[in-house]
This record gives sequence, C-alpha cells and structure tokens, in this order.
Amino acid sequence: MTRALTILVAEDSPTSRQILLDYIRLLGHEAVPVSNGQEALAYCQQQRPDVIFMDVTMPVMDGFAATAAIRQLLGEHWIPIIFLTSLSDRSQLLRGLAMGGDDYLTKPIDLDILTAKLHVLIRISEMQQRIASDSERLENYYRTNEQEQMFAQMVLDRFTRRAEQTPPNIQQWQRPAMNFSGDTICIRRCQPGLDRIMLADSTGHGLAAAICGLPAVDTFFAMCDRNLPVQEIARTINRKLHTILPIGRFVAAAIIEVDYQLQRIAVWNGGIPCAMYVDRQGEVLKSFGSRSPPLGILPDSAFESSLDYFSWPDGGSLIVCSDGVTEAYDDDRQPFGVDGILRAVSQARTLDIQGSITHAVNKHLAGRENHDDISLVVVRCQ
Repeated sequence: MTRALTILVAEDSPTSRQILLDYIRLLGHEAVPVSNGQEALAYCQQQRPDVIFMDVTMPVMDGFAATAAIRQLLGEHWIPIIFLTSLSDRSQLLRGLAMGGDDYLTKPIDLDILTAKLHVLIRISEMQQRIASDSERLENYYRTNEQEQMFAQMVLDRFTRRAEQTPPNIQQWQRPAMNFSGDTICIRRCQPGLDRIMLADSTGHGLAAAICGLPAVDTFFAMCDRNLPVQEIARTINRKLHTILPIGRFVAAAIIEVDYQLQRIAVWNGGIPCAMYVDRQGEVLKSFGSRSPPLGILPDSAFESSLDYFSWPDGGSLIVCSDGVTEAYDDDRQPFGVDGILRAVSQARTLDIQGSITHAVNKHLAGRENHDDISLVVVRCQ
C-alpha cells in the first residue's frame, strides 16, 4: 500500500463490524466504526473519510438514505461508498447505485475481494488527490494571470493614451485575435488643422506583440508633442526598435500627417497593406503603397524616411488598415482583400465608411474568430 486510508465502517451487526475493523487495521488502515446511517452522516459532517463501507439494512437510518444524505452533504467532493449487503434483488442493487453508491460487497464478505477493491480505491484516491492539487494550482495560476493581464492592459492603455478624445472626423475599429492586440492606433491633434496618425502592427499576437509596439507608441506621442517632422518620427522609431527588439521582431507601420488647411496628406508606409484615399463616390484617387520595410529591420544608415504626398481636390476619406482586415478569411479560405474594402466603401450609403467596412469584414468572417489582429482607421478629409 502506498498510503493508509481512513475507512468509515457503518454496520449494525457488532460481529460483522468487528471482523471488518480488525481486517482493515491489519491491512494498515485506520477504521472508524458506527452502527447506523445517522451516525455515519454525523461523522461525515465533522470529518472526511477516504472510503465508506455502508451496510444497507440498519436501524435509525438505512444505508440508502444515509448515502443520499452524505452525497448531498459532500457536494462535488467524492468519497467512494461501498454497500455491504446480503440482498440479491436486482432492483435494490440498482436503487443503491442511484442513491450514490459506487460498488457492492455481498455478505459474507470475501476478504480477498475486499483487499483487491481497497487497492483499486487507493489508486483512485491518489489520482483524485493529484487532480485536485493540479486543479488548485491551475486555478491559482489563472487568478494570478488574470490579475497580471489586467495590470498589463492598464499600462498598455496608458501608453497608447486611448482615453484621449479622438477628433470627430476620425473613426477607428480594432478587434484583437487574443486578449492583447499587437496592433496599435495612435492619434494626436498636434495643432488646429493638423493631425498625426500611426497605425502600427507588431509581429505576432498577444502580450508579446503589444510590448514590442510600446517603444514605437511612446516615441510617436513624445515627438508629436514636440511637433517634429514625420520623417524624423519614422527614423527615430526605427532606430530605437532596431536597437532593442530581438531578431525576428519588427513593427509594420503607417505614419501619417493630415493637414486640413493645405488639404494635403503625407504618409510613411513600412509594411501596411492598405493605405488609400477615396473620393465621395468610393473611387481610389491615391494609394500609398509600402515603400520601406517595417520599423526595426534596417539599421539607421540604410533607413529610408521619404514620404508619399497627396493633395486632395475635394472632400473624401483616407482609409488605412492592417493585414488583419485584408487577410480575414471566409469558409473557402478566401481573403477579404483590398477588393472587399472597396466594395464596402462603394456600398456605404452615408459617411460611415468605417461602419460599412466593419460590417463587411464581420459578414466575411461569418462568426469565426479572426486569426490576426484587426485595425482600421478612416479619416474624413474636408
């Protein structure tokens, strides 16, 4: 035996009870005697035995009633209950199992069979203890992880300054693939009539991806507050990420300046698949393609910070999204693509282009989870 059990013996016959007690103790276990079901229930209210041998026919409270009461008392905590009976009526045996019994030993009891059943119960008991211990560790880990995730989310929210009021002409939508998004949308109104926007997509998903994007976010806001040029913002972020990120980690980004007075858009695009200006009819007047690798890949000496400019002739919208939008797949593994964006724009009956694209992407996914972080920004240029 690997460990001693505490075995409750509920038996009204003094002779049968003593035989069981002596044999159980001979096997190295602790035996606790009671003479009826009521005493068995009272013991379980104070203690938790490892096994219960329960006689079926007893005064005060029989074994069936006692077993039902003990099961109700213990709830999810399982203790094996073995009926001791001379009954051979099949309906009575089934009734005992329905009341919560686990097995039977028929009288007169075969001590070899009793020994074998105890071996089995020991293995089950040890397995149950391991499961309970693992469950407790898992629950503690889950609770700790939840607290850490809440703390991390609070820090990330402060970094991205999401509480800052977004200008009314800018709409955004994000749908993370995991608890944390590796995509970040940063918006800063640097001065009246001038907005700076960064849509950043860090490698991977979850908390690790979100952490990799934090230096870019912090640098973007700090340099926007100093009203530094977009080229310098892009170069500084790239230099910082190239220095601190491990190999294989980088941040695709579009850094944008919208000057409403000059009616001009300037874009640095490194790895963002869709950045375009559409007119009110949904026609694409300008596509800002990716001209550079994502931030953090190239050393400063090889980095290209030149911008792509566009002056809009009339009111329209700038649309920028991460590859979580263009690579959202339907049941047939067909991507939503830029064509899906253009269809959604053409179907927009109001100025709510973001709402139209959001609806179209969700319809394309048809209730499935997105496998990449989704980010979308729409700027109405007037």
